[in-house]
Amino acid sequence: MASNLPSTTAVKPLSMMKKLSPFVYIYEPESVVTPETTRLRVPKLIFVASWMDAQDLHIVKYITRYQAVYPTSTIVLAKFVLKESVSPSLLRNAVEPAFTYLRSQLDAGFLSASPREPEILMHLFSNGGSTTIRTLYELFQFRTGRPFPLHAAVYDSCPGIFSFSTIYSVLILNFPRGFLRFIATPIIILFVTCLWIIHAFRFITGEDYLSANWRVFNDLDLVKQTNRAYIYSKADVMVDWRHVEMHARQAAAEGLDVRTEVFEHSTHVSHMRTDGERYWKIVTETWERARAT
Repeated sequence: MASNLPSTTAVKPLSMMKKLSPFVYIYEPESVVTPETTRLRVPKLIFVASWMDAQDLHIVKYITRYQAVYPTSTIVLAKFVLKESVSPSLLRNAVEPAFTYLRSQLDAGFLSASPREPEILMHLFSNGGSTTIRTLYELFQFRTGRPFPLHAAVYDSCPGIFSFSTIYSVLILNFPRGFLRFIATPIIILFVTCLWIIHAFRFITGEDYLSANWRVFNDLDLVKQTNRAYIYSKADVMVDWRHVEMHARQAAAEGLDVRTEVFEHSTHVSHMRTDGERYWKIVTETWERARAT
């Protein structure tokens, strides 16, 4: 399988995609539907929701692999940029172009609002991608009055819930080791402590975004899925693997078709780099199971 990978070194990051906004890109292949792709029943649309502040050179590796595996599938990429997502209104504005594009595909008849079989494969990364998709689900429900269309999903390194150590680990990575990190450490600890207090009193302050992601993903009134796969690692210091497994158990208890794939040594959102063969086998098998159910 690895031999079919396109070279990402020769590709300018995301240059093959149309930019709808600073946060949303689309790729529409020249050939969308052929007798062969109809027979193979590939995804009509693949939605990729990247992790927080992900660099294009990393995102493009997933996009180009999807182009190789499903060359006739439309791809939508939604980025999560922290500074543009600090409030619900900013986050909705960032996700809006993705919703508008998806609705246009529904209106044009390319996608079905109530498909008998899934036409969309969701692939989301970390808590940033989780927040993007949760916002998309909520926006779709609010604007259309119905849940997001039936789909399959791959959850990479997510969802997480609030933990002092994991939030600290996420923030401290923005500072290189040395004097700058030494100065930043007490500020980050104070900031995370404030977040912890807000989280502890959320019955007053309201639901935090991690708790909202956790809840919505197992809300069957908002999420219509044939099946989902969780890919995560015991070596991940940003999202606790035990939290992922807890969410998976809750999803299974709700009646969702769940697959869990734990990696032992890969770090956060690096499972593909650790074992690409296994990673993409999980992804393709997730879609194949969706079509078989």
